[in-house]
Amino acid sequence: MSMLVTINNIIGMPVMSLQTGQRLATIGEPIIDPNDLSILAFYVNGQLLDYNPAVLFVSDIREIGNLGAIIDSAENLMNPEGLVRLEQVINYGFKLSGINVVDDNKHKLGNVESYGFDPATAVIQQLYLKPTISKRFLTASLTINRSQIVEIDNQKIVVKSPDIKVVEKVKKVVSENAVPFENPFRAPATENKLIK
Repeated sequence: MSMLVTINNIIGMPVMSLQTGQRLATIGEPIIDPNDLSILAFYVNGQLLDYNPAVLFVSDIREIGNLGAIIDSAENLMNPEGLVRLEQVINYGFKLSGINVVDDNKHKLGNVESYGFDPATAVIQQLYLKPTISKRFLTASLTINRSQIVEIDNQKIVVKSPDIKVVEKVKKVVSENAVPFENPFRAPATENKLIK
């Protein structure tokens, strides 16, 4: 598996033509298939396009680098109308950013703030959550691996909650191996009793 790319680093990136070296467009929102959580294409916008927005299939991106997303030519930027398979996914109306994430015990974990995908396969591997207000006291962010995902619909993503038996076992092992803490700035408990 290659290094993950976060969606925030892609949106707004220029689309460059390998053929002419010219900037053709700017990458916009991704078109995500919720059935396998993969990015099929991106909407792109630009003054040189025959139609706005156009779409750029992920498979047409040769490389993502410092200059932007490199494609062969403007012919890779297509009108979304008439692309049957893509229209079907667009009609799902699935948007990953901002979607609620709950565990299988129906506890809300937070909302998707960003996500990372493998640029070689365009499969989303990790979700980066902004935790609920009550959980923000414990952590600034949460990361969910795709292997934890149980179910996806347009309103929420359900993930596996930690197994209670495993958590209890870990607590037991930790408590058995715990070293009692003695504060070096206080006298031991037996000395406190003698002082009074």
